[in-house]
Amino acid sequence: MYYLGIDGGGTKTKYLLVDKNLKKVAEREGSTIHIHQVGVEGIKSQLTENIAEICEEANIEIKDIAYAFAGVPGYGESLDDMEKIDKAIKEVMQVPYSIDNDAVNGWAAGTACRPGVNIVAGTGSIAYGRNAEGKLARCGGFGPGIGDDGSAYWISLKTINEYTKQKDGRKEKTVLVDILEKEYGITYKYEIVDIVFNRLNFNRTDLAKFSTICFLAAEAGCPACKEIFREAARAIFEHIKAISSELNFTEEFIVSYTGGVFKAGKYVLEPLKEMINESGLNCYLQEPQLDPWNGAVLLAYTLAGNVVPDNFKEILI
Repeated sequence: MYYLGIDGGGTKTKYLLVDKNLKKVAEREGSTIHIHQVGVEGIKSQLTENIAEICEEANIEIKDIAYAFAGVPGYGESLDDMEKIDKAIKEVMQVPYSIDNDAVNGWAAGTACRPGVNIVAGTGSIAYGRNAEGKLARCGGFGPGIGDDGSAYWISLKTINEYTKQKDGRKEKTVLVDILEKEYGITYKYEIVDIVFNRLNFNRTDLAKFSTICFLAAEAGCPACKEIFREAARAIFEHIKAISSELNFTEEFIVSYTGGVFKAGKYVLEPLKEMINESGLNCYLQEPQLDPWNGAVLLAYTLAGNVVPDNFKEILI
């Protein structure tokens, strides 16, 4: 028998098929299955096409798939959307399956389906966890404007705000000003306004790239940018703390992490470790064991009643 993991993202969806021993049989990449981007019909056509093609690649029939798990972006954030997604997938899925938010794939990949928490801090931010009893909890993921604390977008807005204060003398100038102006070719005082609102149209993805400016300035010694990353670490810690409280872990648990924010390395990870140690939370930080699409297939595998072997990483990678 075979197991199918589906990892939906904002721009693409990964499909991974493994056999009864967790050995990879086939994989492929399709377009997003986010309902706000492709609609109900787009979800149905993408799943139908890609599941058929991955089965063809593996030279199996769809009925040979014992279980499938789909991590769907945006799932669980709107009852109306959930109902539409559930109905759409039910119409096209020809095998036993489960659906959840794509953050669940990150948790499964980060912890290998073991008790713990996975925090995602990329363009947005969200955390997901499960305890030994199978109880689950999600934190964050409210999106730009009202959420995404600790995300690259959040860091970027703080970086731009810090730049404006340094530019007009409200705060002492640091290397941040020169680094940002060189990167964006700024030639006059208020050009940042034109860049943010006119050239970038306040696009979240484009603005999130300013987090790289924050990192470069921190590396060059800017204390304000170092503090922004520390604030991001605090926001991330609050996600972990909230889930830990809700799930009431009785034993030491894993905290894995993914997303571009963590590319800042010591500026985020060191203060985060300090906060965890000072809080007394019985957990430890761990780099993710696998990529999210591997997490999706592990979920399909375990939901079908299988136990993840100790050498899962060696098999899947």
